Amino acid sequence: MTEHKTLCVGIDVSSRHLELACCDGWGVPVGRTHSFPNSPAGIAALCDAVVASGQKLGSDLQIIAGLESTSDFHRPAAKALAGETRLQIQVHVLNPRKVKWFRHLELKDTKTDRVDAELIARFVAKIRPQPRAVVSEGCIQLQDATRTRRRCMEERSRLKNRLHRLLRTYWPGWREAVGKHFGGRTLVALKSCPSPHDARRRGASRIAQLRNCDGRRIGRVFAERFLAVAKDVPSQQLPMMVRISIQDAAARIFQLNSLLRRLDAAIAEELERVFPDNVLLSLPGLGPVSVASILAEIGDIRRFPNKEAFIGYCGLYPIAWESGNTKLRFCMTRKGNRMLKLSLLLASGPARQCNPSLRHFYTRLRERGKSAKAAGGAVARKLAEIVWVTLTRNEPWSEKIALRGIAKSERMTQTDQGERRLTRDAAGQTPVARPIKAASRSSAPRPDSTKSPGASQAPYHRLRPSERLVAP
Repeated sequence: MTEHKTLCVGIDVSSRHLELACCDGWGVPVGRTHSFPNSPAGIAALCDAVVASGQKLGSDLQIIAGLESTSDFHRPAAKALAGETRLQIQVHVLNPRKVKWFRHLELKDTKTDRVDAELIARFVAKIRPQPRAVVSEGCIQLQDATRTRRRCMEERSRLKNRLHRLLRTYWPGWREAVGKHFGGRTLVALKSCPSPHDARRRGASRIAQLRNCDGRRIGRVFAERFLAVAKDVPSQQLPMMVRISIQDAAARIFQLNSLLRRLDAAIAEELERVFPDNVLLSLPGLGPVSVASILAEIGDIRRFPNKEAFIGYCGLYPIAWESGNTKLRFCMTRKGNRMLKLSLLLASGPARQCNPSLRHFYTRLRERGKSAKAAGGAVARKLAEIVWVTLTRNEPWSEKIALRGIAKSERMTQTDQGERRLTRDAAGQTPVARPIKAASRSSAPRPDSTKSPGASQAPYHRLRPSERLVAP
């Protein structure tokens, strides 16, 4: 396919308009830009304009269309272009960050909808992005549900931090008497009595009659503890804005807890419908919500040819940072799918507790001196490798295979320690085979001290394998 027989289409997407620009395979503009409303009628007119531009260049033509991922505004246009029957169109949903850096590469400062559409068309012509796998409608719905749940959890965390700050300032002694976690009883009590004065006016008997989300009363014992904290507060009557803030935060956390419970049930049902009897549910420590979050972001596992490509998509790999006199340091990259990386990092905690292979891997890293943060990131990467292997082979997790891998890892570690000790002895010209504390050392052959390399022989790492000492 020659370059002049390629039509590259760039579409700048907004909530109300779609800006269209075309160029050939060399990046030379073809025609002028057009603007269409982002509506069903406007999307149909956009498809007609793309087909008309393609028919002008001939029959033997390749059409490549690119548009940025812009919330969900791009989905109707991308779906309509991909389903066009008059001409075959390759549709690419582009990462906005890539287009942004391509703008910096061209040293462009002007930013308008027309300029953005022309920039996307040139990006498609010069970069030629790889086609993405087709994602089913059920997978998209599951992805929306899991991302909505993640946003709700982040909002709940912000509200909890805000409520902790308010109680620490205006309800001293709260944490020691009631606890640091906001349970249902605590939230119901704070909604009804945001200030100590309200709690004392209501009394322990009326506070005990308040009902939790499950319909049960919060109880007399909790009500007395709540009232005891209120009596010890120096300032009984709080300012109006503080009372409103405490009451609003408690009410919204209570609502989010109820919403998250409904979302978890809905996600579990949707997971069973879209991915019935998925093998990831066999992994210890992964529940339906974690599995749904991982599968919704992965889509089709066959688009990753190896586990290194999958790890790169997850963004669970370290990068080196060194410049001039700055010392070398390693940190996890910021690239990758943010939601998938977060799902694996959060799932690695329960998986480390329930999966013996991950627990052994984490313990071994900690014994080597790795920090808890670095070891946790390594466990998330190991979990991603297990996910890729499980989905690729479509086989459930086996505890027997995991335990066999742990035993092999321990034997390799012991052998490696023995070789390092012998190497140090050979470097000092006194090769002595020191015993290694292991259960299998009695069955291993003893080294022959008469075959030890002397001072006139080559260093240990240059000896032939038959001349080296064998670790006991």
